[in-house]
Amino acid sequence: MYLAKFFHRAPGDDDRELMLVPGSDPMVIGVHMNWKGDPDAKEFLRKEFPDIARAAAAFRRHVAKLVAAGYVETNHTNYTLRDLEPNPQAKPDWQKGLDELMILALSAPMAEQAAQLDALTGTPAEHEPLYLWHAARRDKVAGEDLAQAVRFAEQARDTLVARRAAGQPHYAWSIYEGDLEGRILELLSDVYLQADNPEASLKTIEHLCKTAPNHTRILKRAELLCGYFPERREEAFDDAYQWSRFGGYEDIMAFPGYAEYEAQRKAATSSKGWRWKPGTPASEADVSKAEQALGVRLPDDYRKFLLTRGETELLVRLPESSSELRFYAPDELATQLRNVLDFIAHSEDELEEACAYFRKEYGVSLKHLVPVAEPSQLNRCLLLHVEPGDRYGRCFQWDHDGAWELEQPQPSLDVALKALTDGIERRDATQLAFFDL
Repeated sequence: MYLAKFFHRAPGDDDRELMLVPGSDPMVIGVHMNWKGDPDAKEFLRKEFPDIARAAAAFRRHVAKLVAAGYVETNHTNYTLRDLEPNPQAKPDWQKGLDELMILALSAPMAEQAAQLDALTGTPAEHEPLYLWHAARRDKVAGEDLAQAVRFAEQARDTLVARRAAGQPHYAWSIYEGDLEGRILELLSDVYLQADNPEASLKTIEHLCKTAPNHTRILKRAELLCGYFPERREEAFDDAYQWSRFGGYEDIMAFPGYAEYEAQRKAATSSKGWRWKPGTPASEADVSKAEQALGVRLPDDYRKFLLTRGETELLVRLPESSSELRFYAPDELATQLRNVLDFIAHSEDELEEACAYFRKEYGVSLKHLVPVAEPSQLNRCLLLHVEPGDRYGRCFQWDHDGAWELEQPQPSLDVALKALTDGIERRDATQLAFFDL
């Protein structure tokens, strides 16, 4: 994380950037903007500190020093920026206040953070996801009004999603949107659990594990499964078996049943090597809405899959490796199709060229190849062809690395899934390659 402030002083040939860099070795870095001299002299400041509190204090001092020298802090936030436009706008006070709140969150006791939150009440800051996240953190730590902590965290999540959908900006200093969203959802999962709602806690962390997985989030999901959902405990054992080398799974590995599970995996006695994760079946209305968005009726076998399994995962569990094939919910299909088309072609002319190629080479309509599932953490997917005609319902494997290629053609989704599961049981290299196993 780089927290950057930019400073302008007329005539603008000596603008400055000042960065606070948290972490195990916190730093403050100062950079000359528009620098035309010796590249080694571009930085006017670079200093490490033994802790973030001292780094934050130094950062504030250097901000004050620049302001005293006649510089005005601008509204820029992107730390990679290397040139300010003429006549940049000054940063509003409420945004400066949110910056200070973030610095306090990194370096000061909660009491000081709470005072800054109070100081921002009644300003535009209190409607920003960044403010709402910190407000939820405060209430979680206090533990006195968990319902309010949940409300603030949900409001932070919903505001970020709504602004994104509407194309409206939000202010989060130099924090990337994905980073902020992940922090909000991690907190929301925690406060749900603290408020005795493990179902909502698990749903939230599972969403993060699907969209932005990391070791901490996968471990948190495993802990929830083991502690609150005994019927899904084997999924936690899966995670421990796969990721325990990175640490943190000791309690799960000490759970009754884990030793037997581990022995079965190592001995390859867990039979076929795959199983279905309990899913969320779609309703007929969900499927109809997806069909309206796509402008076609989905093949019968896929409709049945959505209505019986829905959003789910095919779990692959082999002695030395694991993977998951994640199936999308109906409301994701149109977006996933758009994502694939945008990846294959970067312009309308290129898209028309690609459509002609897919029609000639494979006899299918590129615009009707709907992604229905993807292996976890791989740039691949299953594509289902939904254009009416003699190739309606055919299923293909697709990889970003060969974006104009279709592989493993099958006459239907049911046949494609049977080929995959049979291949997993036989340890067939061709089918396992789809999972990078």
